[in-house]
Amino acid sequence: MKKNNPLFLDSTRPVGDKLITNVELLEARLEQGQAFYIEVTDSFGVLQKHALKLVVTKKSTRYCAELWLNQSEEIQYRFILIAAGAELKSSELKQAVAGNSISEKWIPTAVPQVAAAKGKGPKKSKSTEIKKVGSGKGQSPLVAAQDYQQMKFLLGELE
Repeated sequence: MKKNNPLFLDSTRPVGDKLITNVELLEARLEQGQAFYIEVTDSFGVLQKHALKLVVTKKSTRYCAELWLNQSEEIQYRFILIAAGAELKSSELKQAVAGNSISEKWIPTAVPQVAAAKGKGPKKSKSTEIKKVGSGKGQSPLVAAQDYQQMKFLLGELE
């Protein structure tokens, strides 16, 4: 991840303004039925979980997403590999200051951090379960689970 220059202060964006953060996961490979997610916790403890999409270019293959974060806010994040709704592997939990980009190489840990902290194996929780909507072929959900959580969070900020 690119470090911020402490001598440069972007005065056009006060601390707390919303900004779009581009996320990249490099040197990662998926098998059938697996997906990458990024889990971000802000300084208030609000958890966001977003799916990463595959982007293939001539030079590289990477997984990308866009997040809405507060400018210059302390965040914690980790990348997660999920298959059949269960967490298989995750990267280390990292701390950063919200900026324009997060770019990391995929370096998984053997045991998911959440499960290791509790001393149990991978377990589905109702809040992180991903439900499929639509029964016919070619139908996709109107709103994905992480989009709903993000919209709920943003609407809560307006009140």
